[in-house]
Amino acid sequence: MTPAWVLGCVVLAGCAHPAVAAISCDQSVGTAKAHTLVEQCLTVSPATHPPCNAANDCALIQDEIRRGCALLDKGKPAFCAQYR
Repeated sequence: MTPAWVLGCVVLAGCAHPAVAAISCDQSVGTAKAHTLVEQCLTVSPATHPPCNAANDCALIQDEIRRGCALLDKGKPAFCAQYR
């Protein structure tokens, strides 16, 4: 899987390699919490290939949850309240 920063560099055609690689979400918060974030992400993400994967950085997953929740008008899941 191509890291998000690489995709950004391809689009922007010129950015530096990050100094530190991101730690996977399951490594940083544990499998149970990462699984919860992934499930929340999959619930609200409208993306065809969302970054809802515990191997990604938690911040990336949480950003997608925030984005997905913001796109919903009615019937937002209760967990969206923490992503305002």
